[in-house]
Amino acid sequence: MAKIVSKAAKAQDQPKKPVGRPRIKLDPKLAKIFGYFRATYDTMAEQIECHVDTIRAAMQDEDSEFSKAYKKGFSSMKMKLSEAQIKTGIEDRNPTLLVWLGKQYLGQKDVPDTCNENKDITVILKPHKLADDE
Repeated sequence: MAKIVSKAAKAQDQPKKPVGRPRIKLDPKLAKIFGYFRATYDTMAEQIECHVDTIRAAMQDEDSEFSKAYKKGFSSMKMKLSEAQIKTGIEDRNPTLLVWLGKQYLGQKDVPDTCNENKDITVILKPHKLADDE
């Protein structure tokens, strides 16, 4: 006896066709380079040849390898920049850079502390006529 299989049963047995475009695999190595140069979402999308929303979604996902690699690249650039500034300030004895580095790293200020505000100050006022006579 031949079995009659309904259309619904056939549909369940067949694999589903994927809907939409295939997912783009974003390369963390590229993301690290992008981060080093602080590339914008638009620039990354243009280089990878995908929509900017794809980049935005990957960057907003804190757990994505792409986002982590971008942050690591940016962090690496900041360290190298800081190293170059310190080296230039110290080895080249650049006074402007040394002052700036002192403010950034040592908490130095241009304005002296005003901790001596409570000192007694004596002010001597002279009448106007006496001031003219002198």
